[in-house]
Amino acid sequence: MQWLYTGLLIVAGAGTAAYTGFLLRRLFTLEPAVPPAGEEPQA
Repeated sequence: MQWLYTGLLIVAGAGTAAYTGFLLRRLFTLEPAVPPAGEEPQA
């Protein structure tokens, strides 16, 4: 059962790191592109 919690911890950490990176990239983008409503921005 311990491997399950280990996997969840790894996934949670990876998700947090990815979201933080996304926020930092969006924060330091020189030209903030506002996509039309209903569309996702291109990565």
